[in-house]
Amino acid sequence: MRLVAAAGAAAAIVGATFLAGPTLILSLNVKVCDVISSWAAQGRPSQNVYLVDIDDNSLARFGRWPWPRDVLARVVNRVYDLGGSAVVLDMMFPEPDSAANDSLLATALSRGPSVAGFSFEFHGNPAEIKGATPLALVTPAASGDFFFHATSAVATIPTLAKACAGTGFLNASADADGRLRVVPLIIESGGRYYASLGLAAWIAYRGHPSMRLDALSGGALDLRLYDRTVPLEIPSCLRVRFRSSQGAFPRVSAADLVDGAVTANQLRGKLIVIGGSAKGLLASGTGPTQQMADHELQATVIDNLLQGDFIRRPGSARIGEVVLAVVIAVAAIALLTHTHSLWAFGAVVLVAFGVWPVCALVLSNAGILLSPLPATTALVIDLGVLSLFQYRTEHRRAERTAKELASAREQTKEVMERDETRYQRLVENINDAIIMNDAEERLVFANRRFREWFGIGDEAIGAVASETYVAPEWRPLLHDLHQRSMSGEPAPDHIEYEAVRPDGSRVWIEALMTSVKEGERVIGTQSALRDVTERKRLESQFLQAQKMESVGRLAGGVAHDFNNLLTVINGYGEMLAMSLDETDKRRVRVEQILRAGRQAAELTHQLLAFSRQRLAKARPVDLNVLVAEAYNLLRRVVGEDIEVVSLLSPELGQVMADPTQINQVLMNLVVNARDSMPQGGRITIETRNVEADEALLHQHPELTAGAYVRLSVADAGVGMTEEIKRQIFEPFFTTKEYGKGTGLGLATVYGIVLQSRGAISVWSEPGRGSVFHIYLPRLKDPAQVQEAQASPRLAELWGSETILLVEDQDVVRHLAGDILESYGYRVLQARSGPEAIALVQRHSDTIHLLLTDVILPRMNGREVAEALRAARPGLKVLYTSGYSEEVIGHVDYLPKPFTPEQLVGAVRKALQEPRSAAGGSMGE
Repeated sequence: MRLVAAAGAAAAIVGATFLAGPTLILSLNVKVCDVISSWAAQGRPSQNVYLVDIDDNSLARFGRWPWPRDVLARVVNRVYDLGGSAVVLDMMFPEPDSAANDSLLATALSRGPSVAGFSFEFHGNPAEIKGATPLALVTPAASGDFFFHATSAVATIPTLAKACAGTGFLNASADADGRLRVVPLIIESGGRYYASLGLAAWIAYRGHPSMRLDALSGGALDLRLYDRTVPLEIPSCLRVRFRSSQGAFPRVSAADLVDGAVTANQLRGKLIVIGGSAKGLLASGTGPTQQMADHELQATVIDNLLQGDFIRRPGSARIGEVVLAVVIAVAAIALLTHTHSLWAFGAVVLVAFGVWPVCALVLSNAGILLSPLPATTALVIDLGVLSLFQYRTEHRRAERTAKELASAREQTKEVMERDETRYQRLVENINDAIIMNDAEERLVFANRRFREWFGIGDEAIGAVASETYVAPEWRPLLHDLHQRSMSGEPAPDHIEYEAVRPDGSRVWIEALMTSVKEGERVIGTQSALRDVTERKRLESQFLQAQKMESVGRLAGGVAHDFNNLLTVINGYGEMLAMSLDETDKRRVRVEQILRAGRQAAELTHQLLAFSRQRLAKARPVDLNVLVAEAYNLLRRVVGEDIEVVSLLSPELGQVMADPTQINQVLMNLVVNARDSMPQGGRITIETRNVEADEALLHQHPELTAGAYVRLSVADAGVGMTEEIKRQIFEPFFTTKEYGKGTGLGLATVYGIVLQSRGAISVWSEPGRGSVFHIYLPRLKDPAQVQEAQASPRLAELWGSETILLVEDQDVVRHLAGDILESYGYRVLQARSGPEAIALVQRHSDTIHLLLTDVILPRMNGREVAEALRAARPGLKVLYTSGYSEEVIGHVDYLPKPFTPEQLVGAVRKALQEPRSAAGGSMGE
């Protein structure tokens, strides 16, 4: 009985708390009601409401929002043309417009039922409206005058229009948690009641409905639409049922609507909501299940009215919830005290959770919203009270059991001794090393793994100090950490250091160190050691790869910008040279400038090759053929005091690579080998088929298992130190004297090899020479190579077509324009994509070719081409860039820097090619 009384008192406290309604409880109860209402959501929208989106395309077509009244009139007229039943303008008109535009919008709205603001006025209490005309509310401007004259204005409410200007005529505000649950359906001002935009829209769509409003001085209570009663909450407000997620209402773009892309089947008989979706407008708030823009919320309210789907939470709901909670809680505790079984406990838990679906069923069938929180809370607290009583009972039982446990201690001691033996066995067989040091840093314990690492016998452990196996440079650090641990000072417990094995090899050790105490006194340290040598090696390789990748991106960016400058220098230089006579002394100077420009262009090609952004024209290649063809040239390059020997495998497979790049790799390696042998010697070039075994894949993680061809270049030169070997592939690193090397040779080799999906390694020791190994994937079925078409003759380069030139660099654009015009072409120039689009819209004549840079501000070359082809389907496209075709991913491509002849030749070729060839899509 005492248990029942305690549980009843707890339930009563819960009920009183919910009736008092502290903020936290009320907020939590609201959230629970949100969950119930989302569970009981019925179906989907009625499909009678359509939204007209003010999307990006519409804003681009008609200008920024708000639009002039003549544009709105075009949209409204198009809706009625397609059979729309009613139009709702979900917007304010904050700025006056011309009388002509006002008249256009007024005329459009008068074509059918339409709503623009508040439209009905209720007089008296109660009030009744038995009929209505087509709706077109006129909202006054700041001066008090109408901004247009409608044929069926019903009411103008300046004060309400000003108060609701930011909320799309809904005048709704979210609750304290930012969620929107109820919205005003009836708006009260000066003792009169007015329909909100949602209710006005329902009236317009239904025609001439019968309406009746029951209201008190505190606000409207009930609204009757025909024979249906709309329950109003927080007087004059409607609780919204959010049946669907954001974007569920069917919608059309305003631009598509005006352009005729929307059919009559879509809008016939529908209520159309326009406005409220323009970019930059704030959302009305977050509903219990989703966030929606203002026009979606308006559509939800209108759809609730159309379907008669209403939610009501009576004012007495909280009292009923509390009474039910107390009754259920007392009954549950009585059941549990009289029936000590698992099924009784399960029944109470089932009731605690079953209240939730019951409340959802009540909402679905009766439209009444009740919260299951009070009942669930009361049951949970009752279960807690019962658990407390059970705990006291079990505590008494535990005291009786304590004596029985004492007799089991001896058995426990035996078990612990067995566990200690198992522990020792575990420590000895674990893969990590476990050691313990005394105060003098000498070993007092080392498991089998540590003894195997450093070749220590069981009898010699006591004579081993840390300096026996720790690398010399790490000994001061470990000594300091040991001393700090012994003195009780804070010290890192996780460190990494190098150790030396008896054979002299080094290993990286990861150590977790802790102090060993005897009472309060520290007597030594213990450590768990792990061999992380392999992880350190992989980290070093990863950091090096990151470093090379970053430098490569920098080199590619510099080469791209430099190519733009070289385009101008070489282009104008070529034009200047052509304008000078052969006997003119100034022509010699110009040719010197051009020679320097071509050398600079070759330098950018090396940078692009290093960064793997240079165009690689790969085809099946036999390395034996390349070596044989280059042999005589290589012998002349190295000189008479150096012998060049080739060892070529007769069964060598083919690789997919650019022959020019492979020749560049071979030349760079041979020249480096020559420079490393100032006294002469031998250079050996060897080719061989190899298979990627485990050792090779371990050394080069970037390779995959399979067949490869290895190209090796060996010399008997001065060799390299480990420090030099770590830097040889970095750009601008060189060991040659100042002025005798750019430091790009091996960096270019590195870039070409990686671009060919291969790998490169080097072996070298001071005084013993160097060997470079290059691994390239071996082909199984070499493809056929198509011969390049011959360049057009100079006489064929002239033309008279119109070319649209898009280039953001002014000097490059002016150069290209001058070149093309000098060859007879008509050139239209633009600095950016939007400027080019505007130029095409103004230019009514035919444009034969778009010549555009790939990298442009705001819109890249691909986006410009797609936009212009939509307007001019026959337009051909030629891309140009300081990057390579491999990066750009397109066949119609002119690399920078280009000469005048190269430019007009590429333009002529693009103009003569069929549409499919000249109009391919550029890769991302």
